[in-house]
Parts: sequence; C-alpha cells; structure tokens
Amino acid sequence: MGNVSTRRIVYGRCLANRVPGCTPPHGRGPKTPALHLAALGKAAVLVWMLLLPDAVAAATLLVCRTIDLAGPLGASLTIPAGSLYRDNGRADDPLADFNGERWQLRLETIADAVILPLQECARTLVRITSDSSVKAVSVADNRRFVYLGTSRIIDRPDEPEELLTTKGRVLDQVP
Repeated sequence: MGNVSTRRIVYGRCLANRVPGCTPPHGRGPKTPALHLAALGKAAVLVWMLLLPDAVAAATLLVCRTIDLAGPLGASLTIPAGSLYRDNGRADDPLADFNGERWQLRLETIADAVILPLQECARTLVRITSDSSVKAVSVADNRRFVYLGTSRIIDRPDEPEELLTTKGRVLDQVP
C-alpha cells in the first residue's frame, strides 16, 4: 500500500463494499453527521451573537424568581427585552437593604428570556444603560439587581406581579 493509487482503491473498497474490519488508511474516513451538526450549531450561535444588537457590549444576567412550593404550579415567566434592573447592594452584605450602599447602575435586557414553570432562573443578555460613575460590573463585585421596570415607555407590556419580584446577579463582566 505504498503508492497513492493503491490507497485510493483500498479506501474505495472499504466504503463501497462495507468490508467488515476494513478501515481507510490514516483515519481518513468520512466525518460523522453529528460532528457536522455540532460545527454548524456552533457557527449558527456565533452568527446569532454577532447579529444581535450590542452583543459585543453585553453580559449575562442570571434572573431568578421565587418559587412558592406550597402554591399551585406557576406558568412560564417571560422577561421581555428592555427590562431594567437596578443595583441593590452587595449580595454578601447582610445590611445591604438598610445601609443605602447602592450604585446608580441600571442593566437593561437585550433579548427576551423565559423562565420555564419548574425552573427558578434563566439567563439573559444585558447592557449598562445608566449614566453613573460605575461603567462596569463583574462577578467579583458580587452585586444584587432587582427589577425596576421597563425602558419601553410608549408600548409598555403588561407586567405580571411575578416579574416585579425577580432578582438577578451578573455571571460575567459587563463592560
């Protein structure tokens, strides 16, 4: 199997006849469809992220709701794009609700997010929209965020009561 034409013949026989135990030389077999699908999926996510408005200046916010285990099973909760979350102090500060140490920082959701009925949290993309001295927030800052309202004043969507009680925390760096 030294020359090129011999290798082509063996490779062709392996594929055409499906000879048991016959493997193409140097592992040049056809790629599985799963590998192609995985590569296409990664490429589609990359293109979607690049086409999303302001995706470069976005970060991930983990938005959570409180689940009442004693109550009836709730429906899914949609967090619409344009929802505002304000800083509510450090998560590791037991007096954060009382000492007023809050940044004048607002995060706005870029895309819709849905919290499914049996889930407590969902991830959504956010960007900083406030005019404050703080221009970035990261996981290390350990800040809490609470729902403030919507940035869409004219066509304001209906806000369910459960949306008003959602809280969030940053999972990566918001530039």
